Amino acid sequence: MLRSLLECVFQPGRRRLMSAIAALPLIAASMPAAQAADKLTMRLEWSAYVMHLPFYLAMEKGWFKAADIDLYMEDGNGSITMVQLVGNGKFDLGHGALSSMAVGASKGLPLTSVSEYLQKSPLGIIYDAKLDIKSVKDFVGKKMIYTPASFESPFLEPFFTQNGVTMSSLNMVGVEASAKMSSYMTGAAEAFVTTVPADLPRVEEKRPSKAILFADYGMNLPTFGIVANAEALKTKGPAIKRFVSVVSAAWAYILDGHAEEAAQAVMKQRPNASTTAERLVAEFKQQAPYFGKTTFPGPQSKEEWAKALKVMEAAKVISPGTTPEKYFTNDYIDAAYGKSIVAGK
Repeated sequence: MLRSLLECVFQPGRRRLMSAIAALPLIAASMPAAQAADKLTMRLEWSAYVMHLPFYLAMEKGWFKAADIDLYMEDGNGSITMVQLVGNGKFDLGHGALSSMAVGASKGLPLTSVSEYLQKSPLGIIYDAKLDIKSVKDFVGKKMIYTPASFESPFLEPFFTQNGVTMSSLNMVGVEASAKMSSYMTGAAEAFVTTVPADLPRVEEKRPSKAILFADYGMNLPTFGIVANAEALKTKGPAIKRFVSVVSAAWAYILDGHAEEAAQAVMKQRPNASTTAERLVAEFKQQAPYFGKTTFPGPQSKEEWAKALKVMEAAKVISPGTTPEKYFTNDYIDAAYGKSIVAGK
């Protein structure tokens, strides 16, 4: 038909030309329609920081587009809020603390972890370097900032209790997540609870600091990853699998020496973000050891989930008796597919 059209166009005469024009709709109808990208919505736990590197890198490199994903991504104000919104179906996916997801799932929210990117929990306490901190008990009487709506909140009392410290002996001050770091850096408190590798480089720009990790004092919690609404997994499962696979492959690419490129991608996508490429690279250098020795981040361990659940049960933030399978699945990661997208194949 295309050949006939060309012949008509190049033959003289108005009738020939009109015939060619009339044939255009028929040709268009006979050609395969372009496949529409699958729409996914995701709520983050915070604004742009080190754990969001793969999302912005995949946007900048066109990897989501290559995977037929049309992503709407929204900043957040804490993992607890993210869990509630995703669990109530306001978003298909969320990114944040899987410990918060586990608490929500134990209370009946239809949530599942579909990837986990760190092998050691980064939750801890950053404190003024002038303090003589040798154990958790040395925080007694110290003014410490935390965020009630953030993922650390349910674990504070269990953590301090198991380390021989009562909450009444601490001077805990709750602030909004957006004010936590700035309050500490300006001297409003002596310490604050946070994700250590993500925040330590930033606070040290203003105030010499040190840190301890909850994981080193008996509380290694599920770390950070992508959580999915159960209904979204039913209706958008293939798209979610492509998305998670690309994000995991993007992390592998970043870990393979491309942190600077990823940091620049964040700033291109979010030029008004309250961070810099240099700061993001510094945060990544702090964070990199938490990925462990894996060559492809994302897949989760049943054994590690079982250990974490025991810790959470002992802390009484989830009810006893559940199994790891209630909280996670590895069915939405295809390493070969993710690598092929990142490689441009």
